[in-house]
Amino acid sequence: MGTSLMTVTVDAQKRVRLRLAQPGERFDVKPDGEGRLLLTKFEPVQARPAKVSIQKSGRFTVGVLDRPIDLQALKEAISEFP
Repeated sequence: MGTSLMTVTVDAQKRVRLRLAQPGERFDVKPDGEGRLLLTKFEPVQARPAKVSIQKSGRFTVGVLDRPIDLQALKEAISEFP
């Protein structure tokens, strides 16, 4: 596979647009000491299951997560109930 060069320009907010990058992708940028920057794409982080603790809240017993749950995960969890 050949190497293709790409020229990019930094805007007033210090942003660079990469034509080959997708929204949400993350990169590590390291200066090499010779005026160049090494751009390395981070691999996506695999989601880990949330830890749940059971607590009493008034008359109810509830599950409390160790982090916020997103709307999609909540819909998936509720869909499993009859």
